[in-house]
Amino acid sequence: MRIQIKLLATYRQYLPLDSTGSSYDVEVPPGTRVDDLLLQLPVPSDGSVVLVNGRGPQPGQVLQEGDVVCLFPAIAGG
Repeated sequence: MRIQIKLLATYRQYLPLDSTGSSYDVEVPPGTRVDDLLLQLPVPSDGSVVLVNGRGPQPGQVLQEGDVVCLFPAIAGG
């Protein structure tokens, strides 16, 4: 099934060379969980904000055809 990965801010450096804009499509097997997908991506595992279709994923959430997974670094400030 096809989903879209969107990388924002400094994570854009991890986009595939042939991508245009800030996103690209990937094929994943049915039943793939968000956590499984994150392990396959070349972005840092700590300090990432993850959204699925604009919302924070539920624990163990399974991806669906056409989902958009957005990642960007968490920004600390004060």
